[in-house]
Order: sequence, then C-alpha cells, then structure tokens
Amino acid sequence: MSWRLAKSLEILRAQFNERYPKRSKKADGSIGDAAHASRDSDHNPWVKDGKTGVVTALDITHDPENGVDTYKVADHMRTKRDPRVKYIISNGRICSADRGWEWRPYTGKNKHSQHVHISVKSDKVLYDDIVPWSIGK
Repeated sequence: MSWRLAKSLEILRAQFNERYPKRSKKADGSIGDAAHASRDSDHNPWVKDGKTGVVTALDITHDPENGVDTYKVADHMRTKRDPRVKYIISNGRICSADRGWEWRPYTGKNKHSQHVHISVKSDKVLYDDIVPWSIGK
C-alpha cells in the first residue's frame, strides 16, 4: 500500500531540521515497523486520502546536546493547544485535547524518553494544514 506522512507533520519535521541541522535523528520516525502494524497506532497509514494511506504520527529525537529538548518541546506544544494535535507522548507522560491538555502517566511499553511523539487528528483539513508549528525556543 502506498502511504505518505500528513503534510502538517512534514512541516513540523522540516522546522526541526532547519532550526537544528546537527540534531540526531536516531529515534525519528513516521511509518511504523512490524510491531506497530500489529496494533492500533497512528504510525500506521490507517487514514485514507483517496487510495493513499496517511501516517498521522511523528517522532522527533530527544537530543538536548544539539538543542532539541523534546521534554520542553512537548510542554510548549501542550500549552499552545494546536487544534491539529490529537495527543503528545513524552518522557512517560501523555496529554490530549479530549482530556483537557493535562499531563497524565503514559503506561505503554515505550515511555518515549528518547523522542517525543506527536499525533494529529484524522480530519484532512487538520492533518494536511501547512501552517508552521510553534515549537518553542
């Protein structure tokens, strides 16, 4: 099946790449691996845009040595309450619009301490919105 990353997340990744050209990309991710494919995950291209599957999740590597402190990025993005965001997972915490943007413990296997996970909503107007993101300083 053909797939693509949501355009809003392409913009987000490009912003990180431009601002932090030396950042590690070791834990970056979009399309899920076989483990993701076996479960419900926004890393799977389950949203359909015509015949193309759309991945609505992006991981950005935590690399404070090169300026990317994803714990701070997650906190900043949570306070901005961007309408595109479905949920954010960072360092053992998760927040979402539908739960009032409050951090709560994340109990999944991967605590997301090596990267931040950002999922966007499945509405095309939102997931393909190319307005730049507020990612903090």
